[in-house]
Amino acid sequence: MIEPQTIVLAVLIGSFLLFITDAIRYEVTALAVVVVLVLTGCLTVEEGFQGFSSNAVVLIASMYIFGHAFTKSGLAEGLGRRMIGRAQPQPLAGEKKDGGQGGLSGRIHEASLVLRMTVASGLLSSVLSNTGVVATLIPVANSISRKMRIPLSKLLLPLAFGSLVGGLVTVIATSTNIAINDILRDLEGGGGPFGMFEFSQLGFVLLLITTLYFAGPGRWLLPTSSVEESLSERYQVPKFVTELLVEPTSELINRNVADVDIFQRFNVAVLGIVRAGGEKPVLAPGPYNRIRAQDTLILQGAPDDVLRLSEVMPMRQKSSVEAGATRLYSDDVRLVEAVIPSGSEYVGQSLASAEFRTRTGLNVLAMSRHGELQLQRLQEATLDIGDTLLVQGHLQDISRARRQRQLLVLDEVQAPIASRRSWIVLGTLAAVLLGAAFTDQPLAILGMTGALLLVLTRVVLPDEVPRIIDLKVIALVGGMLALGTAFQKVGLDERFVQAISGTISDGLSHHGALALVLIVTMLLTQVLNNVSTAVIMTGIAAELAQTLDVSPRPLLMAVVTGSSLAFLSPVAHQANAMVMGPGGYRYRDFLRVGIPLALLTGAASVLLIPVWWPF
Repeated sequence: MIEPQTIVLAVLIGSFLLFITDAIRYEVTALAVVVVLVLTGCLTVEEGFQGFSSNAVVLIASMYIFGHAFTKSGLAEGLGRRMIGRAQPQPLAGEKKDGGQGGLSGRIHEASLVLRMTVASGLLSSVLSNTGVVATLIPVANSISRKMRIPLSKLLLPLAFGSLVGGLVTVIATSTNIAINDILRDLEGGGGPFGMFEFSQLGFVLLLITTLYFAGPGRWLLPTSSVEESLSERYQVPKFVTELLVEPTSELINRNVADVDIFQRFNVAVLGIVRAGGEKPVLAPGPYNRIRAQDTLILQGAPDDVLRLSEVMPMRQKSSVEAGATRLYSDDVRLVEAVIPSGSEYVGQSLASAEFRTRTGLNVLAMSRHGELQLQRLQEATLDIGDTLLVQGHLQDISRARRQRQLLVLDEVQAPIASRRSWIVLGTLAAVLLGAAFTDQPLAILGMTGALLLVLTRVVLPDEVPRIIDLKVIALVGGMLALGTAFQKVGLDERFVQAISGTISDGLSHHGALALVLIVTMLLTQVLNNVSTAVIMTGIAAELAQTLDVSPRPLLMAVVTGSSLAFLSPVAHQANAMVMGPGGYRYRDFLRVGIPLALLTGAASVLLIPVWWPF
């Protein structure tokens, strides 16, 4: 019979491999962990499902509702704009009017914006989900970048990294903090859960270090993307856009664009119709636009697909649209970028399976993933968080997509006018924070009370709640809490600590143990989900503290801190993935900018944690 320790260790290694390779969606992996642990007898049914009814899950769900209320009311974007500012570049006398490329004033504005972007994202992330903050501020940064002609690549990494560090200011800031706190509630010898603002002082210091880093060397390490390059040029659209003339004998004549399925069969999109006789072109044609003889169709697709289409339909190729793709947009039709955000219903689907064109009215011309352009077979590609789409559509369709928030549209955005219910949102959040600071009520109860109040006052509509709460994160947290329970139940945490201690002669010093826990947590966070890493490392840190006969609080703070320092990889955190496409970043950019920041914040944490949480 297989020993329980062997089974749990196999489940642990297997889940980690699945997280790293992304072979299976992480929420499915987390649910499979629960099933295997229960079926093999490592956990009882009650223990297996205990994580899904934990305080952590309730509080995380409540914070999703708060985040949506902040976004919906315009508070998040309004506060972000106020913190970032609206200044315009004003070149000094005799300078080039380059707004940020050659003049002194441009450099001043760039430095100021980078700092304000870091601070704004950090402060907002102290009470809101960092992925929600990043999703809200990316369009703001994009708009300001265009107005001030400052490369967007100079703003988005500070935005993402600031949001990660801002998650260390309060307990409710991230799902990782909440999950760790829930473990401490029942962890024997753990000292109980952290208070709402117990590690705020450390969080503010690390946010200050991050801000100063981007004020100095960090800003010079950021890549510089072109601000003059058009979207069609950046995405190499002209290479895949062709004009075909409809012959008088064509079967397409007098048919609606939506009724012609041959375009879908050949993976070709109709971007526009140029009428004969000088009529106004029809861009992003809808279902009621009929094709006429001698029309010129502007088609987008791989050259081979367009060639095969022209062979079966009587159409004649005219020319490739090389002159900046100027015929792809007009006063009513725009080319815009759109990012797939965390929680989008399109994650895991292809454009074809999601019926993207039919549902949104938008044409997808190209896609960027992890900095690599994908222009062929777009309809078949499975979408993931952080994928950036170049879309063409009418203004009303783009506005509708922005309101639905399944796509993060990067276009000129109007600063939202905060609604009258904004004060309800602010007052409710303040009441939750004050209740956590001055009462003994559990955070989960306070958070649920606040979320319920937002629903009762119709700041958040009841029908919106199922779409707001990210069930994938709920499944992940519940499953990983079950794995953490099994890890401790079978004594694997003790064995890990014995193995660590045995590899170091003369035992572990207190500061050495703290540094080791922080470094291991930080490195695992770069390749695994930070919730998974934090849950496992929390049990190891508590057991290590017991072995060393010291207070567990400093080692637990090392886990909290290390799981937030996800600077080295775009897949380390969803906030990183979301900025990669719009910023045009590569993997090496995260390493070049992130390694010095990880060293600075990690070293500061090792020095400061024992001061505020003595051994």
